[in-house]
Amino acid sequence: MLKRKMIKNFGWPLKTAMRETEVTRLYPEVMMELPENERGIHELDATTCIGCASCARVCPNSCIEMVHFKFGNPLKNKKMQFPQIDFGRCMFCGLCVDECPVECLKMGKKVVMAGWERKDIVKSPDFLATKRFTAKEVADLEAEAKRVAAEKAVAAAAKKASAAKEAPAKEGAAKKPAKEGAAANGPAKKAAAEAKPKEGGAA
Repeated sequence: MLKRKMIKNFGWPLKTAMRETEVTRLYPEVMMELPENERGIHELDATTCIGCASCARVCPNSCIEMVHFKFGNPLKNKKMQFPQIDFGRCMFCGLCVDECPVECLKMGKKVVMAGWERKDIVKSPDFLATKRFTAKEVADLEAEAKRVAAEKAVAAAAKKASAAKEAPAKEGAAKKPAKEGAAANGPAKKAAAEAKPKEGGAA
C-alpha cells in the first residue's frame, strides 16, 4: 500500500516533467511576450523634442528633470534640454506622454531596469533617446540656428529704424490738424467775445 502511494506521488512530477509545454522560462534569456499597451521604460525622440518641460511639470511624482543633451535639434530646442527620468519614483502613469505637445515621448516595452545603486535607475536622455542626430548633423543645425538668429536680429533692427523714422512724421501730421483747428476757432471765439458785452448792454 505504501509503495503504491509512493509510486503515485512520483508519477505526477514525472508526468509534468515530460510535458512539452513550458511551465517556467529561463529569465532573462527567454522573455515573455508583452502586450501592445505595455508601459515600460520611456523612449525619447531627441530630433523632435522642443525642451518645453511639459512632461516635467505634469509628472505627479516629480521624477522628470530637464538636463543637457548634445544630440538634439538646436533649431527646435534652443537650450538643448531633454528629460531625465528617475525610475525609482516613476509609477508609469503615462501623463508625460499624453502632455507632450510634439509626441516625442512614448512608453516603450523595455522593462529591465535593475541596478546595484539607486543612481543606476536614473536614466539620462542618452539612454532614453531612440532617435538622435549625429555630431555632424548637430553642427550643421547649430550653424543654421545662428544664421536664422542673425537674420531675425537684422530684421528687428530694420523694423526699429523704420519705426524711428516714421515717428517724427506722425507727430508732425498730428500737430498740423491741431494748429489748423486752433486757427479756425480763433475768429469764432473773438466774435463770441465781442457779442457778450453787446448783449449785456441791451439788457
